[in-house]
Amino acid sequence: MVTGSVVSPVLVGRDGEIAALRAAYERARAGRPGTVLVCGEPGIGKSRLVAAAVRELPGDPLVLSGGCLELGSEGAPYVPFVAVLRDLVRRFGRAQVAALLPPGGSALGDWLPDLGPAPARYGPTRLLEEMLTLLCRVAEARPVVVVVEDLHWADASSRELFAYLARNLADGAVLLVGTVRTGEPAAGHPNRRMLAELGRGGAVERIVLGPLEQGHVAALLAAVDGQAPDPARSARIHRRSGGNPLFVEALSNAGEAPPGDLRSLLLARIIDLPGPARDVLEALAIAGAELPDDLVREVAGESGKSAESGDRVRAAIDELSGRDLVVAREDGYAIRHDLIREAVYEALPPDRRRHMHARCAEALAGRAGGGTALAEHWTAAGEFARALPAAWDAAGLAARQNAYDEQLHLLELVLEQWEKVPDASGLVGASRTAVLEHAAAVAFAAGRSAAGVAYGTAALDELDPAAEPERVARLLGLRGRLRSRLDGTGRDDLRRAVALVPAGSADPLRSRLLSASAFTDFMAGDTGDARRHAAEALDIAERLGADALRAPALLVLAALHGLDGGHEQMRRTFAEARRTAEAAEDTHTFLTTFQWEAIDIADAGRYEEAAALAGTGQRAAERLGQGRSRGSMLAAVRAAQLCSLGRWDEALEVAGDALALAPPPLYTAYLRLATAEVTHRRGETGRFETLLRQLAEFVRHTPGAVEATSWFALLRIVHALGRDDPEAADRIVSEHLAAAEAWPPHDTARLAVLGARAQRLRRTAAPRNRRIADQTADRLGELARMLDSLPATTPVLDAHRRTFRALTSPGELPAWDDAADAWRALRNPYETAVVLAEGAVAALASNNRPGARVRLREARALATTLGAAPLLARIDDLASRGRLGDVADAPAGNGHGLTRRELDVLRVLARGRSNPQIAAELFISTNTVATHVARILTKLGVATRTEAAARAREYGLLDR
Repeated sequence: MVTGSVVSPVLVGRDGEIAALRAAYERARAGRPGTVLVCGEPGIGKSRLVAAAVRELPGDPLVLSGGCLELGSEGAPYVPFVAVLRDLVRRFGRAQVAALLPPGGSALGDWLPDLGPAPARYGPTRLLEEMLTLLCRVAEARPVVVVVEDLHWADASSRELFAYLARNLADGAVLLVGTVRTGEPAAGHPNRRMLAELGRGGAVERIVLGPLEQGHVAALLAAVDGQAPDPARSARIHRRSGGNPLFVEALSNAGEAPPGDLRSLLLARIIDLPGPARDVLEALAIAGAELPDDLVREVAGESGKSAESGDRVRAAIDELSGRDLVVAREDGYAIRHDLIREAVYEALPPDRRRHMHARCAEALAGRAGGGTALAEHWTAAGEFARALPAAWDAAGLAARQNAYDEQLHLLELVLEQWEKVPDASGLVGASRTAVLEHAAAVAFAAGRSAAGVAYGTAALDELDPAAEPERVARLLGLRGRLRSRLDGTGRDDLRRAVALVPAGSADPLRSRLLSASAFTDFMAGDTGDARRHAAEALDIAERLGADALRAPALLVLAALHGLDGGHEQMRRTFAEARRTAEAAEDTHTFLTTFQWEAIDIADAGRYEEAAALAGTGQRAAERLGQGRSRGSMLAAVRAAQLCSLGRWDEALEVAGDALALAPPPLYTAYLRLATAEVTHRRGETGRFETLLRQLAEFVRHTPGAVEATSWFALLRIVHALGRDDPEAADRIVSEHLAAAEAWPPHDTARLAVLGARAQRLRRTAAPRNRRIADQTADRLGELARMLDSLPATTPVLDAHRRTFRALTSPGELPAWDDAADAWRALRNPYETAVVLAEGAVAALASNNRPGARVRLREARALATTLGAAPLLARIDDLASRGRLGDVADAPAGNGHGLTRRELDVLRVLARGRSNPQIAAELFISTNTVATHVARILTKLGVATRTEAAARAREYGLLDR
């Protein structure tokens, strides 16, 4: 049995990891802040590594620390950062910290009231921004190291703040360190998504602690035992411990036949504890956090203030400290390791556990900041009548701090216990219906749409529209918006809501409902109703002089201007909507302006500008804590533009990063659509078909998502054409001809082009079949009428129209060249290559082999650069059948081994263009340009771009 210290006084086997952490500190100290995640299994020594690494760092850094708690991790916002701020105040002094905060009142006052009263109301990012600014200002005087322990248990707000700091520490001597258990939390948990997202960031470094080698285990045992280790014993303990330092220490004095499992092994260290020491250890295990002296006494059952009671607690703590089970910290005492705490907690009999949770709650009652912990302890004690008001009050505080996830968790706690408590309404001062309404609204803010719909529906079931029309309308409007976000539906709810609020009865509410209705109308392709509802909403807002009501109406009207072809008016209206929404702190409308404007810009063929705007919006969404929701949709828009530009690797990376955050179903669908577009063009058939199956399931259950449905239908047609099955492609075209009138115009135009390709292949497969000829003629007539019915024109629509014209007038090379020029002007390399290849077919049909060669050569260069394997195979097949063997991009016979593509790059480079400018001109990625430039320098035997241009002129390589 262990009776003395079994903790090694030294850290062994971690020299490389300590060096890596100290190197990150040196970079931060030099003005390059960064983030380090220290990862490993429980007991592997993460905290000890960090403690050892930050000990005696040069430059006198300020080391601030806080830990996430398993108990109450879902309901208590900002737990570790409150501890960090308290640590800072303790070291710097209240007055000095307050002097660094905004003079008119700091949101951080909600964490520590000593810093002064917080503003009555503040935006969702103010706490984040103030914490970032505070750390950076402190770092002006001395380096700062912020350590956040146990990130795997982080509450949602702490998760968001940690990620915010990691992304935005652009300068200043600040190092952010987090410790993370490997394998926790479970797959799909938002904390795991956060850690995955951080891991993709270039400024985030991971240090993964593996098990100790046998030699290190021997060194650890020598340090624990104070004598040279027995090699055979060291080998046994290494094998049984798996190299885990905590297990090594537990086994060191456990004898030759210790209990078999880890929990029993850890409990063996406390089995002979005296009664008072066991009580104190159990009290600390129940608390789940460090406790000061007075709370330790109360929870351990030593609530008396006598000297004898105090002596017993001090003696117990001395006993536990001597066995290295408990450590003293700034704010009290805590169990040394979470694994020990968990083992002690799990070993408590249920009755004893409930009793001690009640003691802990009694001790916390009336103390500042007890909120969420108080609710959790009363719940664990089974005292629901006392847990209910505690959870309700804590939800109110979470609301003040814009901690929506934690607020929703606490409201869910209230609802779960509602039926267990007599007079629950009296205890919280609100009806169950009101709590459900709160929960639905908070779910909307937290991006939990499905939960919001469920709570809103439950509340509506308890309300009478005749008795409370405005309340029902407000709730129907909320549910409609939630459904729109969830699956593209919600129009019926919003129309019912508008009908319940006639003009003149509650105009601000009517304006909001009309704007929301216009939004869903527009998303469903109903531009007439969208225009009518948005115009009335704006009229009311103008009459009331309410900017907050103007923003959502302007959003829809801006998008409608884009559909009408009024692009300058569209840009002005979007800008006004964005400014107004930002001033009104309407985050949803603010972020949607980026999304919709980017789509309209892309429809005008300005893909680069659209991708940049979507990226700006995505970063704004991350800053506002909506990276998973609106940020994911902006990522889908951005990925689509990158696909059109031929930057496919970038598009897949953007979509993949967003998908890793597990966004809502509708946003997931758009990200998969963008991914499927690239994978099909690359010929990754298995992955593409998997994506199609996933999308088919979504579309089957979500008929209201018009844009997703249209894009999915187009991909199905593309897939059928790729399988040389024009009959299947035509069937899909036929299925969607009627619905295409409500599609986005560019999807409708693309349907016409793909339908024309299907008819061409059908005629080619059966050239003498009169029935097929009549069917294809009829279908082409339908497609032409559909294309002519599109109300406006844009450069992208014009390119589709030219392509359709070329497809329906075979053999006319000028029509094909006209289409290729249109796609080339849009800088869309894939569509350019496709049309060039189709033009080559027309050239071969008229025996114009030189014309076919020129077109195929350009098409092949584009397809090669893109990695468009199916298109490349088709081009090579055409070249082979046309006996155009010199089409392939072989060395160009220039005596230097330069390929035709390298010559193209060299000619543009010689004009003084940068890599991005070369990439833009030649429809290739910047990375590809860099590769070509490196090869050119090598082949020409020069070291610089200037020398390459001079050598090219000397050798006549610039002559066409």
